[in-house]
Amino acid sequence: MRTWAREKGYYSVPFWEQALRCLELVAAPALAFILLAEGGVATAFGVLVLGLHYPRTAYLGHDVAHSQWGPRSETKARIKLRLIALAQGFGSTWWVEKHELHHAFPNACRIEDDGTRAPIDGDIDSPPWLVWDKSLAQYNAKARRAGLGRALSFLLPRYQVPLFFPILSVARFNWSWQSILVAVKNKQWSEATLCAAHWASGFALAGVLTPGAAWTGWLWFLAAQLVGGFILAFVFVLNHTGMEVYDATESKGFYDRQARATRNTPSSLFLDWLTGGLNSQIEHHMFPSLPRRRLAQMREATKAALEECGYAYVTLSNREAMRAVLSTLGDAAWAGAPAV
Repeated sequence: MRTWAREKGYYSVPFWEQALRCLELVAAPALAFILLAEGGVATAFGVLVLGLHYPRTAYLGHDVAHSQWGPRSETKARIKLRLIALAQGFGSTWWVEKHELHHAFPNACRIEDDGTRAPIDGDIDSPPWLVWDKSLAQYNAKARRAGLGRALSFLLPRYQVPLFFPILSVARFNWSWQSILVAVKNKQWSEATLCAAHWASGFALAGVLTPGAAWTGWLWFLAAQLVGGFILAFVFVLNHTGMEVYDATESKGFYDRQARATRNTPSSLFLDWLTGGLNSQIEHHMFPSLPRRRLAQMREATKAALEECGYAYVTLSNREAMRAVLSTLGDAAWAGAPAV
């Protein structure tokens, strides 16, 4: 199938598309800050524009880091990733380290010496905040025995479903902090500086350009971060949350792991744009370097191939997928809540 897709030209990203995406990287935040300076209703539109800019920029970084625009080791790709770190606030060093493991073992766990199931996939490893699956309740409970986890041990396990969307909204702040820490750890000083510069420059511009007091601009900038974080995290959870969380040693290989843990949601021009093509998550996991514009075109062939080989191919509506997510989180909350 990969050879067939290459022969059809699916693996090439035309220059016009690259130019348009790079223009969007610069034009969207510029427009947002212009709207902030206008004041009034325009300010609210500015929050939406900047909020949408963050997931769109994340999708661009995702594409470049997956070598969809050519090898990410090339100078051109490295420059793009640096610009994205400035525009986004988190960088590729942290992302590649975490995300490539996710692609290899989505929703996978290992069994620790005491029998606790511990995540391999970092996307479901987020104590003390969330228990992503009831099989991880014991793992999260261990993490909540000290520090911040202990302080939150009563509230979060019981109320993680109603708190889920507020937690998603602040995800960007955690991702940025993790990016800076990992970049410093790996001595990627320029990346760490650019991630930090995103926040410094954003607050400075917002404080200067706002028609009101500086703090109103700072609140505007934070609101855009919350909108962007919510959209991006919302898109991500639909693809894997509520799918099987399994012992990696019991999986039967790469395709089995993908089929167990990955689902698609509906495709349309608008949904493909909003989700950056990640609504075709199965195809993305099968062909990670395939440009996002082509993922939906691979659905029919991918489904036929997987089903012919005896693997699942799960597609749910957005409502059904979110219902599955919240149901799984609810089960996990009850499993993880300490006895009163």
